Amino acid sequence: MREEPSRRTPAGAPALKKIDLTIARLRLLLADVSARERALEDQRRTFREQHNKLITFSMYGDSTLDSVLAMLGDVQERLSHLDGTSQSLAAIRKRAEIELESLQLTKGIEEAKILLQALRAKQAGPFDPADALTPAEIQAEIVRLQSLINEASERAAKTIEKSTRR
Repeated sequence: MREEPSRRTPAGAPALKKIDLTIARLRLLLADVSARERALEDQRRTFREQHNKLITFSMYGDSTLDSVLAMLGDVQERLSHLDGTSQSLAAIRKRAEIELESLQLTKGIEEAKILLQALRAKQAGPFDPADALTPAEIQAEIVRLQSLINEASERAAKTIEKSTRR
């Protein structure tokens, strides 16, 4: 006897795979952002050290004030560029974290819907004494899943609302 495709894989499986893939990409992006933020902080520290050394060099070195000011300007320019990059990374991080939270909520909702669909199908079918759940337990689980879906949907709506305000 041939199984129907809907019995082999849940209806939402392709959507869940796409959500999982997007979640994985967002996590990789956030890891990359974190690594770049650490590298920028190291560069910032280096530029500040250079700045301080140039100040000392202006007092005790064999260089003119104009050349020291030019070097300080170069260091300051690099620091300004670093600050701009840091702000861009912070914006990317904030948006990616909001998207990740939203996708994780969506994934939880989709998984709960799949379980809910399976439980409703089990509830609609004939009672099987070998089944692990009694009809009352099935009903209780259905109620729990519906509540979970509602709560997660509300949280997802708040997350979306929060992201549109920014």
